[in-house]
This record gives sequence, structure tokens and C-alpha cells, in this order.
Amino acid sequence: MAQAFDQLQTGCKQFQHQKEQCLSGADLSRKGSVDAPIADLVSFINTQSDCFTTSSCSGRVIVVDNTDEKGEVQKHGCHWLYVTHEKACCDSIKTSLQNMKGAAVFKFEPMVMHIQVRTLQFAKHLHTTAVASGFRNSGISIGGKGKIVVAVRSTHCLEVPLSYEGQVLVSDMYIDHLVQCANKKMQENIGRIARFFTNFKCMIENQEEKAAQGKHGQGKHHQMTSDELSDGHHHTQDLLPTNVTNSQNSKDSGDIEECFDCLLFEETS
Repeated sequence: MAQAFDQLQTGCKQFQHQKEQCLSGADLSRKGSVDAPIADLVSFINTQSDCFTTSSCSGRVIVVDNTDEKGEVQKHGCHWLYVTHEKACCDSIKTSLQNMKGAAVFKFEPMVMHIQVRTLQFAKHLHTTAVASGFRNSGISIGGKGKIVVAVRSTHCLEVPLSYEGQVLVSDMYIDHLVQCANKKMQENIGRIARFFTNFKCMIENQEEKAAQGKHGQGKHHQMTSDELSDGHHHTQDLLPTNVTNSQNSKDSGDIEECFDCLLFEETS
């Protein structure tokens, strides 16, 4: 028992050290700062005692040139012709292609966020919240030294080649259509971010209420097991208050709605 307590104390100290080290370090991203659409969300996450963000992107529309000086396709270190974390502009994208030398690719990438957490239990709760908010490709990874990271991500990406060997392959009308599609996805992405922020705050509030009740002997906090999560029981109500409404209206939402009926869901077409 004493050994287990010592290991817990050591793990807590390591987590706190990693959090302080990460948040005090320089931002090594290309931009060098947190994207404006998720600045408040990231700030709120980093004020919590049991988690912090290690990397994030709010979502973006980019045009990259994947070909190097030797004419070979690059997977890393591509030349960026255009980037925005908001809705894209057709004219700006067309102008950016004038600087293209090889294989230009148009991409929409939704929000992705990596959040390191203190405990596996918190990771399970956070994963449930992310999935219910529309980030259905989210997952949990555990490192060899016990480092637990939740990746919050979704699948509504878009990637289309625009040129080959320096020659644009598509018309202006097609580029206009791509931008419309990407901007629609960006709007969906913004909605998912808002839902995740709302649901995450509800999760934290509910956990604080459970902790307060436990201190006063007014109730026991139910902890979900992995079996309960996979079985789809209604234990998510122990995480979030029931006053959060469910906005999921699609006919194929029955399974996830049954599992997470106290969360604010995304609307799907």
C-alpha cells in the first residue's frame, strides 16, 4: 500500500513538472502562437490541474508545393503557398499558384489537439467528451513511462492535387468549388470546437461537484471502467450535468445518442 502511494505521488510530481516545462517553453510551431479560434479553449484547458495542451491547430486551409528542387515529391518540409485558419479566399489561392513550381496540393485540415492528462480515468472522460462533440477520430495513447495523451481530432479532411510538374491541372471554376467545400468544412469545424469547449467545461464542473460531495460524504463518485465505456451504458451522466441539451437530430445518431444523452452533440446532415 505504501509503495503504491509513493508511485502515485511520484507520478503526480512528474506530471506537474512536465506541465510546467511544456507551458513555460517556447512555441515551436510554424506560426509561433496559439491559433485565435481556439485561444480561449487552450487557455481554459491549461488552467486545469489534471491536463494541459502539448500541441494544437484550430483547423486550416492550405496550399503546399510538394516538389523539391530535384523534382521529387516531399512528405515533410513542403513549401507553403497559402495558409489560413479562417475561411479561405479564392483570389488569394489562385494568386498563390503563381509561385508554384511542382505539385501543388489544396488541403483542408480540421482541428487537432493533443492534451496530456494526469490519470487514465481523466483521459477516458475527456475522450468521451471529444467523441460526443464531433471529434470521432479521437484516441488515447500511453507512453512507456506512463505519459497519457488524448488526441482530439476528426475525419472531415479534404486533399486535392492542383498541379503537376509546374502546370495547373484544374480550372478557376473548380478552385472556386474547392474553396466553397473547404469553407463549409471550416464552418462545421468551428461548431465542433464550440461544442467541445462547452462540453469540456461541463465535464470539469461536474467532476468538481462530485469531488465536493465526496468530501462531505454526500455521495460516491462513480468511475467508469473501460467495459462500461465500450458497453454504452448511461454512465456519462456522472460526468456532465443533465442541463446540457442534445442537438443531435440525424436518424443515424441513435447509438451515440443512447450512450451520451447528456452531452451537447453535433448536428449532422
